[in-house]
Amino acid sequence: MRTIKTLLGAALFAGLALTTTVPATAAPATGSAQVAEQPRFTADKSQVRVGNTLVMRLDHGLEGVSWISSPAFARHGEHPVGADEGVAEVVTDRDGVAEAVATIADVPPGEYPVHTRVGGGAGPMMTITVTG
Repeated sequence: MRTIKTLLGAALFAGLALTTTVPATAAPATGSAQVAEQPRFTADKSQVRVGNTLVMRLDHGLEGVSWISSPAFARHGEHPVGADEGVAEVVTDRDGVAEAVATIADVPPGEYPVHTRVGGGAGPMMTITVTG
């Protein structure tokens, strides 16, 4: 009698284990939204010269764009958190896609990071190269 109860308990446990793993291994439905996808951040050029205008496009989804900044950008005001960087001007922000422009400051040639702040945290980054 005890063996039958043990077998039934093991079968029940195995059945529960299988039902909990099926949804995790199921393939996503086609056409479903990809919630965990990283926002895309692109620029019209990756190499710029002093005085050039850089046009950037940030696909940020439902989150709002706080700022786009870089040490290579000309400073036209104060950075929102006091960083020693210039802030790009967001010229359009529609349907989860923002477009921003920035002028390249008189900085030495080299590679410079471009930071974004999306929602309540750091957004995607890119590196631009300032040439002589």
